[in-house]
Amino acid sequence: MKTHNKLQTFCSLLLILFILTNCSTNTEPVDIPAAANGKISNLNITTNGNVTQTKNGYNVEGSLTIDTETSGDVVFDNADLDVEFDNNGNLVGVTGTSDIPSNSNYFEFENPVQADVGYFLGKFLNENRDFEIQLVDERYYFVFHVSVNIELKVGANDDPDAQKPISIKAPVGGHITYIADYTDPMFFFTLGGDALGGGDGSNNGGNNGGNSGGSGGSNDSSSKLGSVSFGASFGSNFMFVPTNPVEGNVVSFEANQVTGGTVSFYKVFEASGMYYQNRGFDINANFDEPMESDFGAYYRAGINGKLNFSFDIASFISFGFPIGSGSAAIVAEASTNNGIISKAFINGLVEPDLSWWPEIIPVAPSGNLNAYGFVEQTGYFDIGLSGELSLETPTGTQSVGGGMRATPEAFTMEGQVIVDDEVWVAQATFTTDETKMIATPPVNFTEGISETVTGQIDDAIATTEQAIADLEAANEQYELELSLRGLRAALPGIIDRAQEEIDDAVSSAIESANKQASDIVSENGAALCSTNISSKVNGIVDPYRDALDRLKDAVDDSNDNTQTRTELEAALRHLASLNKIDKTVKVTITYGNKAVNNPSPIPDISKCSVWSSSTTRNRTVSATILTTEQVSQLLEAADNVQYITEAEGIKFDAQIILDQLPTIEDLENLKDSVEGCINELTSGLQSSGFTYNHNTKAFTPFIIINGEEKEVKEFDVFSGSEMVERARVKTTTCNPEGALSKLISEAKNK
Repeated sequence: MKTHNKLQTFCSLLLILFILTNCSTNTEPVDIPAAANGKISNLNITTNGNVTQTKNGYNVEGSLTIDTETSGDVVFDNADLDVEFDNNGNLVGVTGTSDIPSNSNYFEFENPVQADVGYFLGKFLNENRDFEIQLVDERYYFVFHVSVNIELKVGANDDPDAQKPISIKAPVGGHITYIADYTDPMFFFTLGGDALGGGDGSNNGGNNGGNSGGSGGSNDSSSKLGSVSFGASFGSNFMFVPTNPVEGNVVSFEANQVTGGTVSFYKVFEASGMYYQNRGFDINANFDEPMESDFGAYYRAGINGKLNFSFDIASFISFGFPIGSGSAAIVAEASTNNGIISKAFINGLVEPDLSWWPEIIPVAPSGNLNAYGFVEQTGYFDIGLSGELSLETPTGTQSVGGGMRATPEAFTMEGQVIVDDEVWVAQATFTTDETKMIATPPVNFTEGISETVTGQIDDAIATTEQAIADLEAANEQYELELSLRGLRAALPGIIDRAQEEIDDAVSSAIESANKQASDIVSENGAALCSTNISSKVNGIVDPYRDALDRLKDAVDDSNDNTQTRTELEAALRHLASLNKIDKTVKVTITYGNKAVNNPSPIPDISKCSVWSSSTTRNRTVSATILTTEQVSQLLEAADNVQYITEAEGIKFDAQIILDQLPTIEDLENLKDSVEGCINELTSGLQSSGFTYNHNTKAFTPFIIINGEEKEVKEFDVFSGSEMVERARVKTTTCNPEGALSKLISEAKNK
């Protein structure tokens, strides 16, 4: 066996597929009868040697030949095989050892190769073994376990006498698996994948770097294969099923060629895995750059595995990223302008390790990313990365749900930011020196702006109106404070009237209670002995009389100092709080011997010497001792007692300010004049944003008004209220507060 380097290995394995497909250039599809469609009848099998019958078939020691419509006679020499058939006479099982039959449609073995043999239904192999490819569930396949090196002789070109040897080396400690369906015909070579039992199928295909090679191999890129995993199916019975489909683009299709290894797509991305194609057997393939191959219309190719990208973006930098699990497919379609145009569509999950991410930009993934897009035959690409992103802003980090997009011209971001259940659109463009981000507010944001600005103007007017009202109240207060001196003279009269109301209420309550006591005595045929009516009723009103006395003493004190004014205010407030009497007490009535000659209701204790009895009754004293007007007057007096000495100064200052403030008419005119200001802000304010310098790491916030960017101070670019505030600062023709200040200034200069 010759020793071959890896380059020869790559070249030689590609030659197998390339040359073998050329050998089939003139082969046309044929109608395959049922006996040849993945099933072999016992009528198609002949044996030579020692044959021993078994329960469901026989054992043959010698040779076994299968007559097929597509591959001719398939001969198993040096065989020791157990053969089984079903009740219909169809072949369902083969186990043992034999030489591997040469597949004359594609290649011949240079020397006989002895191998372990199995014959299995595709469904069983798909469910129990990992061969990197999906076999047809309903078809049967011969599986050969080869532990020695294989020497092949393949056709080199269209000349049937031109041949080229190829060598496939079994890996150390491993084996070569060869799968064949002679009714297709189909073949597939791979390293590893123990079909006959005892292996876990983990050492498979193009991922183990198996050695292969050949003599006279070409260095041309169209003659290279990535590994020893390769195969062909004349009936296109290799099914490509993308693990990460792109809707409408990367779809399942039937392929007639598979190759395990790494292929490059126009130097934009590389894919490592099993590469499926449905190209015609007579078309050259460029496995170094598949998209530069001479494709026919409706060409399809696909690969599942690891994808690696490398972008050159004119306005940004060169960077790339890995997809740990992805799918890619080439689709070629006819174009009226440019002939056949092909695209490679991709979809997959980005590796969680973000060491590849360009740290110079203020955006980074905050979770897993999905990659999708396409690479054209021309080298143009459009690749997206979607998921949750973390955006650094002048005032902190903001979560963005969206994605990034890379084309040869630009690297951009677009997503959504949710603020108080409202959707803002965040768009960013990344260049070599800076990131520029624009935040576009919700569609109904103009309504909010109009309300906000109108509210601000109304607040300014309301503040001024309140100032006028307060000053006018202060002026009126001055007059009230002067009249407090007159109130001092009037207070004794108020006190006297209150005392009279209390006395009348007490007299009325006592009289009513005594009448009730007399009625009780009369009803019991007794004489009144004693009551506590007078003391109880007078006890109710004592606090009110005390309050009146306190106020009278405070009024009579002619000293005008802090202490006397404090006591006067307290007495006024205390009396005002006692403006009504509404109290109930329990009185006791005692009666005794019947009054024969004493009809008088006046108690006589001597009448109770023989026997006595008592009863209780509730009595209520209710009276309004101060009118509402009097209470208000007392409270006003209390509010202004402390200001008696400062009254003239208040009046002087209040009048000056009143003279300088604009009138209400002026304020209404101001509101009308700023109507245009509101319209300008509503229709002109479009968005906010910032630039981020990659070198200095400095943020420069801005707002966009009527298409013009205006730099502003730092603010939350996703805050509507702060955005309006910055807009007002930068709109010289529209500043309601400024207009109000100007109006007040003009008023002062009148």
